[in-house]
Amino acid sequence: MTDPAGVTRQDAPEPALPDLGDLIRAGEWRRALATARVRRADPSLEETLSAVVGILEGVRARRAPAARRALRELRDALAEGTAHEFALLRRQLDLDAIEAALTAVSIRAADLPEQADLEARLAPALAVTLTRAEALNTLGVRAAALGETDRARALFEEAMTSDPGHYRALTNLGNLSLEAGDAATAEARYREAIRLNEEFDGAHHNLGVALRRQGRVGEAVGAIRRGQRLGMRRSKDDTEAEMKEQFAASPVLRWGRIALLVLVAVLVMLALRGAVG
Repeated sequence: MTDPAGVTRQDAPEPALPDLGDLIRAGEWRRALATARVRRADPSLEETLSAVVGILEGVRARRAPAARRALRELRDALAEGTAHEFALLRRQLDLDAIEAALTAVSIRAADLPEQADLEARLAPALAVTLTRAEALNTLGVRAAALGETDRARALFEEAMTSDPGHYRALTNLGNLSLEAGDAATAEARYREAIRLNEEFDGAHHNLGVALRRQGRVGEAVGAIRRGQRLGMRRSKDDTEAEMKEQFAASPVLRWGRIALLVLVAVLVMLALRGAVG
């Protein structure tokens, strides 16, 4: 290629893709999935990596049904996969440990009265990279509730080091700044959390509070309303996901639902016949 001065130059070479095995060993699951897609890897490998990312996203969002569903998908994909990367994946992913970790992080800080009890219950989650950040975040929430602000901040920061995409831990750091009277720093952290997940209602709502404290009332109202809309949507989605999981796990509920639908159909038919007659 020739520039305006007549000097021939070569286009910069495309950057080399990272080694997929190195990404898997490092637990960089999103980058591993993106790399597999760019390389048009074996579909079963993409499916497996997508399931791992699904677990991580479910944990970050504190959506247990989604995380458990992704774990079931991961079990099936690992059992069926034949690409050479699967040997590494099976070594890296202890499915029983992940299942125990998901059970551990489903607990809420308020459910146990003592910090020691909480730490003991979270031990399986602290030992698994996919759930460690969530466990640290839960410990941070408990510390903040006890007024241990420095410990809470250290735990939230450790959670972010463990998982830089954990937007709820980042939001909690913003909450500490807001409580300390630093609304500008809180705003920056809430905006970064929204950048990580623009659907997270808590960050939008708290951003509105931080803006209001800075006298930016119009912006504050918009952020709070956005948070309210997202919160209502999340509540609806979570309820539906819980119900689907319960129906899937219980044959009695499944058949009961079918019977109810049949009963409704019969009643509608009888009503129509009565109207016609």
